Amino acid sequence: MGGTTPPSQFYLLEPVNEKESSAIATRAKPVIALGRVRIPRYIDRPQIVVGAGGNTYHLNEFNRWAESLDTNISRVLTQNLSMLVPAEVVDARSSNLARQAKLRISLTILEFHVDQHGHAGLTAQWFISRGQDVIQNRQVSYRLPGSTDDYSTIVVALNECLNRMSHELSISLQQVLQEMRR
Repeated sequence: MGGTTPPSQFYLLEPVNEKESSAIATRAKPVIALGRVRIPRYIDRPQIVVGAGGNTYHLNEFNRWAESLDTNISRVLTQNLSMLVPAEVVDARSSNLARQAKLRISLTILEFHVDQHGHAGLTAQWFISRGQDVIQNRQVSYRLPGSTDDYSTIVVALNECLNRMSHELSISLQQVLQEMRR
């Protein structure tokens, strides 16, 4: 007797709800270019990664990201920042507008998974640059309750970590833009 294979589930991170957007309409929005988002190799795979403790990670073959995780994070971050900052946020690699960018963001994800206790974690470092000058260099970390086996809950918790980082990065960008206007 052969067993049946459970159907695969596919997940995407989603941008913040537009109701959460606080961006103010401006006539001429400055352009901000988001560079390639770097992610660790341990999460650079279709399977969702869950920490099992003791330097061990579990990859679930039936619960996967629907697109490459770095692409999904980049897209969501671009959408989030476009809603939260009074600026035109573009992908530095695929937009002709990127050449006009007043600011550039470099983002490295250092950690993005749920640990063995079910806590979703995101640790990231960002650089905000103007020309060749780094204006801001920050490392941030977020921890939220999730799950170890409910993948919908895992994705929602990781998504919320990303949205919180988006909000914090948007505040930093707004401060930098305000200082540039002085």
